[in-house]
Amino acid sequence: MANLRTAMDSAFWDQPISSPLTLEGTANSVPGQPFPLDATRAGRALRIQQLSLLGLGFPLGLIPSYSNLPQKELGSFSIQSLLLKPSISNWWLGLVGQFRPKKLISNVKREFSNADELEVSMFRDTTKHIFDKSLYSIGVCSQLALTPSSSLLWNTERHGERKGLRHKFMLYHKAWFFYFS
Repeated sequence: MANLRTAMDSAFWDQPISSPLTLEGTANSVPGQPFPLDATRAGRALRIQQLSLLGLGFPLGLIPSYSNLPQKELGSFSIQSLLLKPSISNWWLGLVGQFRPKKLISNVKREFSNADELEVSMFRDTTKHIFDKSLYSIGVCSQLALTPSSSLLWNTERHGERKGLRHKFMLYHKAWFFYFS
């Protein structure tokens, strides 16, 4: 019944759906378009808060993530980590990093398979693959509590394989009452 309700609601307004394609962890569905069958509604906890909690249980704070990407050469497996998380009483900031090992492994494997014999220059070329910026993504997220019932969220992220930054700025405010007539 919950899936039917989600499908009906998506016909009239955009809803946040859970998405591993962004470091923030959510994307908006398009109003009027059918809701993806394999999609789930985004949780209320922010992705950076989820990474903070999950990082305690994984060794070195490295959290594996799996997503089906349209670009097959990037690979569907990624490793995410919360690199920085300073906070004070009403403000916190988080720096999230992501690494895609499948692309690195396939590039190095292709380099070695095309070579006739091992040379020192091949190892130098391998280090070039490690510093390829399309393997990495980085995001900054900050939340400031203005009052006990409202807060500002700012999120920006950069994916190495895409040009430009992705920004999100939201004001969260808890409603005092609900009135339906």
